[in-house]
Amino acid sequence: MTQLLISVKNIEEAKIALEASVDIIDLKDPNLGALGALDLVLTRKIVRLVYGHSLISATVGELHTNIDELVADIQLRANAGVDIVKVAVSAFFYQANFYDAITQLTKAGVKIVVVFFADEEINLNLLPALKNAGVYGAMLDTKNKHKNLLQVQHQQALHFFTQQCHQYQLKSGLAGSLQPQHIDQLVETNPIYIGFRGGVCDSSQRKSALSQAKVHEVIGMLRNGNRNSTKAQLILGLALHT
Repeated sequence: MTQLLISVKNIEEAKIALEASVDIIDLKDPNLGALGALDLVLTRKIVRLVYGHSLISATVGELHTNIDELVADIQLRANAGVDIVKVAVSAFFYQANFYDAITQLTKAGVKIVVVFFADEEINLNLLPALKNAGVYGAMLDTKNKHKNLLQVQHQQALHFFTQQCHQYQLKSGLAGSLQPQHIDQLVETNPIYIGFRGGVCDSSQRKSALSQAKVHEVIGMLRNGNRNSTKAQLILGLALHT
């Protein structure tokens, strides 16, 4: 069953996501790019509000100049009480000492999700190293928000991504300027979760305020999508055994 991630940028939006019982409340500053890091003081306030009710994820930004800076930012989010820390693929992922540093974090209980940008080169050969380092999950997102995920990657490619994540025991996620009408297609690719920001904001603009009505709309559509997907899998299973 596919779960729902909603990205929020302040306390008011976190309350909307919390009231809607969103599975993962993601902390992100949309004014700072695709994976803009939310202020740490605000992060701690939202953690105090949400903790124990929904999982909390948070991005660390993309402006680190060395591995030590990145590791320190990951640790800061974990120390703030965030359940999952999201890190974008970068040149660091091709340095051997990077995986030593990540392994130390994961052995200490830090859950890390690695974000691949779907509108850039995707190197799935990194997945075995991520698994070996104890990384929690991997997701596809878009860096350029002028196109949505399904405009830059075919549905079959998304399904292959989620299958590869499953093979390497990584939780899979899909996001990237998604709209409610994309839910049925995405559920068919069998991700663990799908993420929304712009599609659940006023005027469908990711920098605008979160819309309570749109959040509830997406929740209802995802429930239907999960229900239809479960029925389809059951029918397929019966057909294969008759």
